[in-house]
Amino acid sequence: MNKKLIPALLAVVLGAGAGYALNTFAQVRPDAPVTQKVTITVGESSKDVLTFEPKEVTVNSGKVEFTLVNKGQNNHNVSIKLKDKELRLARAEAGKSATSEPVELAAGAYEIYCAFTSGGNHKEKGMAGKLIVK
Repeated sequence: MNKKLIPALLAVVLGAGAGYALNTFAQVRPDAPVTQKVTITVGESSKDVLTFEPKEVTVNSGKVEFTLVNKGQNNHNVSIKLKDKELRLARAEAGKSATSEPVELAAGAYEIYCAFTSGGNHKEKGMAGKLIVK
């Protein structure tokens, strides 16, 4: 083997190993922001009564990802009422699940609900809860 090729190969192997070590370290840093995960399960218990569980969720301020599990026969979503706007997070077809992109939430108490109105206002029919962000 060419004597000039050996140092070059060694540099590539060591460089790759160092890159792997740095990437591994970055993934387990204790000060890295953590995305919290919340699962909301929705469905229909009757024509006029819709389900939304849990009714109250508590998370820390920061990034939160919402997964909507739709056990019902109709499409539903999960939305949050912020001070001046409604933020629609995830929409799931009947019998399916969907996950939102992480959203940054500040401390406070928020309404969390299905914003759909087909067949009547889903929020008024029980598809709502409270999100507490500490």
